[in-house]
Amino acid sequence: MMHHNSRAPLRLLLVTDGNTIPTWLFKCVEKVERSGAATFALVLRTGPDDARGSFRFVHRLRRFLFWLYKHVDRRLFRGVPDAHAPITLQSALPNRRVLDGADLLQEEQLDVVLDPFCLLPDGRLAEPSRYGVWNIAFGQSGDQRTQSTPAFWEVIEGRPSTETRLCIHRKGLNNTLSLYESVAPSDRRSVSRSQSHVYWKISAALARKIQALWEDPHAFLERLKGAASFEVTRNPSLAPGNLDMLRAGTLLLRRYVSDKWTSALNREQWALAYQYGAGDRLQVETFHQLIPPSDRIWADPFPIQVGNDHYIFHEELLFSAGKGSIVLTVMDDKGRTARPIPILETDYHLSYPFVFQWDGDFFMMPETASRHQVELYRCVDFPLRWKLERVVCRGLTALDPTPALLFGRWWLFANVPAYGAGRLDELHVFYSDSPLGPWTPHRDNPIKSDVRSARPAGRIFENHGHFYRPAQDCSTRYGSAVTINRILQLNPERYEEIETGRLGPNWGPRVEGVHTFNVAGNLTVIDCLLKRRKSWADYLGGAAHPPAATLSTAPVPHSTEATPHARHDSIASPTE
Repeated sequence: MMHHNSRAPLRLLLVTDGNTIPTWLFKCVEKVERSGAATFALVLRTGPDDARGSFRFVHRLRRFLFWLYKHVDRRLFRGVPDAHAPITLQSALPNRRVLDGADLLQEEQLDVVLDPFCLLPDGRLAEPSRYGVWNIAFGQSGDQRTQSTPAFWEVIEGRPSTETRLCIHRKGLNNTLSLYESVAPSDRRSVSRSQSHVYWKISAALARKIQALWEDPHAFLERLKGAASFEVTRNPSLAPGNLDMLRAGTLLLRRYVSDKWTSALNREQWALAYQYGAGDRLQVETFHQLIPPSDRIWADPFPIQVGNDHYIFHEELLFSAGKGSIVLTVMDDKGRTARPIPILETDYHLSYPFVFQWDGDFFMMPETASRHQVELYRCVDFPLRWKLERVVCRGLTALDPTPALLFGRWWLFANVPAYGAGRLDELHVFYSDSPLGPWTPHRDNPIKSDVRSARPAGRIFENHGHFYRPAQDCSTRYGSAVTINRILQLNPERYEEIETGRLGPNWGPRVEGVHTFNVAGNLTVIDCLLKRRKSWADYLGGAAHPPAATLSTAPVPHSTEATPHARHDSIASPTE
């Protein structure tokens, strides 16, 4: 998108270690130059310190297995689109001046030096560039081991998440500051896939930050004052040696065999669970399960109370169809239910049926991310008949859209994936005067990049004067748990929240995950991922006559766990 700005484009220097750059970086360069915010005026070719010297051959020989693993890993687990695919400098930046040293740079007028792979010594070129040197730092602050081998130790040691930052070092700053922080899921089997996911997010973050700097340099520097410091200690010589790689390969092979064995013996299925009368705290031992037939899943429950009955709108996905639709399960005050009733089905996937009241009517905002738009439906005959009211956002891939009336303004929370990246860890928010829109993006989108608590998991609710946002923890797997986050600050300029509670999967012997949490009156409804041993019918292609839905009437065994507050006044109640 072109922005009308009288300022000249920023002048950038790109630091690289050869005649190519990876595709993720090219996409960033392309987006930045197309926007008019900046131009990459110069390219500096250099290399890490350990790439020179008489011991170069010995150094490479000691790390031959690491070099071999990187090539094999990328070939086996290449992503689409491929973040690592090389593009020549001539194709990416045609007719640009390319330097092989920094001697001539002192007289150049540079705004930003972009050194994404930390190829320059600390502080080099920070003085001649007006807004400093920007680079990417994997791993934890001050930890040479995780910083030196991006995403490697996180994958090998089975850490659920990988930390990455876009950092800036500028003249006059004592510390390196973090412009953008990401906590991304670690792939269980592939370092290349873990890196690819992060690099696509960094590509988008770089373009956003350069755009923000160009549009308002003063505001950019003011916000920089509040940025957190980060100790960069990257040392390429700490790459894993051959002995480390033998151990790592053994771990990866054992993990692969274990995953395949578990998958061969078990199948997974999303089901619903509920409890009445939570009181001041949620009691997970009183959850009862609603288990669907074996040929489908039930997920994303959103209950509405009318009289003594509860209407639970939720997703139903038949494995044979491969796409979800919205169904309704009606429950009376004794927990008795009937077979789900079809409510809304289209030729594309529907899920997360966020139902709320506004202006005297019931509305539903389901997830329609496969259409790259956000749709709003109005109920014309409760609870069975719904019609499309309008498309409130076009060209937006919004996962689990969650509208909320907070502080006198409507807000829309949703996960919006960056190009090429996954869908679990970038939370965006938009605001409007009504749920009909138009919706304006928050200035700091994404307001959160953290796989542990970004993706929405149900209605935002009020408790004792505070607003709480349920979110999914997808660090160990998709939908592993729900976290409850208290909103501390929300306005068009800033967002801040803190985790206050958690609902995990260890309350039942077969429960592997929880990823939706909603309340209506004294009824709490969640969904849960169940793991079951496969039957002969599963190996033969499924049961010919799947069993009817099962209602678990006995409390599910549990282990006690810290849980969120249980008195929930949904913000989706009718407005006055």
